[in-house]
Amino acid sequence: MKTDRRIRTVLLLDPEGGYETALHRALQETDAVIRRARSVEEAGRLAEELRPELIVAEFDSDSAEGLRLFRMILENREYRDRFPVPFVMISDALTRERHAEELFPLGLMGWVVHPLDPATVREVFHNWLWLHEAFLKTQRLRQEVRKSEYRYRDLLENASDFIFTLDSEGRFLYLNNRFKTLTGFEKEEWLGRPFSDLFEAEDRKTALEHYEQTHQGRSRVFEAHVLHKTAAPNVLSISLTPIVEVASVTGTMGIGRDILEQKRMEREILDLENFNASIIESMEAGLLTVDLDGIITSLNTGGRNILERKSEEVLGRSIGEVLPPAEAEALLSPGSADDGLPSRREMELTLKSGRKASIGYTVTDRVDNQRRKVGTIVSFRDITLIKQMQNEVIRMDRLASLGVLASGIAHEIKNPLAGIKSLAQACEEEFEGEDSRREYLARIIRQVNRMDDLLRTFFAYAKPKPPDRKPVPLSDIVREVGHLMSRKMDKAGIGYSVEIADVLPAVVVDGPQIQQVFLNLMLNAVDAMPEGGTLAIRAAAADPDFRGLMRRRTPDMHPDPSLKGPSYVEIRIRDSGTGIPEDKLETIFDPFFTTKPSGLGLGLSIVYRIIAEHQGDIRVKSRPDQGTEFSIYLPTGDPS
Repeated sequence: MKTDRRIRTVLLLDPEGGYETALHRALQETDAVIRRARSVEEAGRLAEELRPELIVAEFDSDSAEGLRLFRMILENREYRDRFPVPFVMISDALTRERHAEELFPLGLMGWVVHPLDPATVREVFHNWLWLHEAFLKTQRLRQEVRKSEYRYRDLLENASDFIFTLDSEGRFLYLNNRFKTLTGFEKEEWLGRPFSDLFEAEDRKTALEHYEQTHQGRSRVFEAHVLHKTAAPNVLSISLTPIVEVASVTGTMGIGRDILEQKRMEREILDLENFNASIIESMEAGLLTVDLDGIITSLNTGGRNILERKSEEVLGRSIGEVLPPAEAEALLSPGSADDGLPSRREMELTLKSGRKASIGYTVTDRVDNQRRKVGTIVSFRDITLIKQMQNEVIRMDRLASLGVLASGIAHEIKNPLAGIKSLAQACEEEFEGEDSRREYLARIIRQVNRMDDLLRTFFAYAKPKPPDRKPVPLSDIVREVGHLMSRKMDKAGIGYSVEIADVLPAVVVDGPQIQQVFLNLMLNAVDAMPEGGTLAIRAAAADPDFRGLMRRRTPDMHPDPSLKGPSYVEIRIRDSGTGIPEDKLETIFDPFFTTKPSGLGLGLSIVYRIIAEHQGDIRVKSRPDQGTEFSIYLPTGDPS
């Protein structure tokens, strides 16, 4: 009968060849292949080459070759690890009695006493092989169990969460590596210590309550501050699960997750929400949201101010109750924009007080996370003042056009006025000194002179005189204008200061024209300080790279960009007056623009024209109630 066909090779150490034939007879009904080695060295080489399923060695008391082969395999780690096969000795009974007690504990599988009985040897060898196979399977199972244990322990030890177990009295039995990371303590310091001692004093009672409920068979989850050896306590989310054996809770398994970062993110989200809410509430523009039924869900402070409503008057109410129905319908209408952008429109709303306000607004769909429309967002701004300003601009444009026309007409009026004045003066000479009619002629001449002054102002703007530029010390110009303005500034209670750099090149200008520039700016400054203040003039060399940024630059100033232009002096004239509104800064140099009730609006226009003719630049910075500063840039090099 065929037996276990898994046997392939039997290695036989038989130096004299006395057992090979007997072993063949014993295993002839098997598939075993017997390979004989004549020496220990040959046996070792064949063992590595053939990987036998069984090693049989003769143990002769004189040569002890079998014993030497067994010890070689036993002591050689490579052999022992690579060829874990059963080793069987063949000897006489006396040799077995002498050495069996020593060799079996070392791993010897069996011992056969000669002479060999084939049937007995065959059954015994089969039993050894099956036993060895069972032993190998058991080893493999143990290895798998150990691998599973290692994997499980590795998983626990290297988990990102803190994992622990408690005994039935709530003391730590096991702590993974994450424990030290989260607490700074060594695991050995806490094994056997009570679970509750790990928490901050204010959280210890909560931890005990949850542990007691877990010990009653209920899983619990809670948050608490865990002690740290050297740093601030960490915030952990603790999950406790009872360990139940035979319907009894014998311990507790716990998982602690660091939620400090989560808490930080929650705070950041809350801060972001508060930040967004504060931005919305601080907006001057109104922000209104309604749901699909037209119910107002939010209205910021700017919107309440514009609509003149309180929160309780609008929130939760239909927009048709807050505004006239027709206006509400127009406000929420989608508009005509088809490019995916919010439609920008204007309309008039009736406020709570009954007055009408012009608003500019946009309408946008409010959508949820699934991009479904859940309402409407209306952003709106009160543009009543802007509308008034637009009308003023239109009016000023018309006045400017009239001014240009008037300037042209002034030229035609000048000659007739000169004739009238000459005739009036001639008539005045023909009347006697006490003739009452001389008074009428004097009045005519005064009115003609007044008209002549007005015409000269028109001409100064419409057709300025080309500057006669020469090097002039800037200090001379400033000193001369200061003398002219000193009495007016003293009378107005205005402090005056001048600071001019010690080494400053002369400016190449038309002296009288630049005096007119300074005089106009200082007169405007005095007018802007009706309650007194300070007027300061500072002069220094301008930035070497300055080239001028005039809005209407003369085309032939620098025909070749590679050529270096003239250097400049920067003069700053600063007052502490009422300032200029920001929206008017762009128009102050336009002709006929004025904020003075009796002004013509040509002063700053003439200033700008003079500076432009000198290839300089003028800039202005101002804020209401914080004063105004004009910066003038004048060239110092050769103007040609």
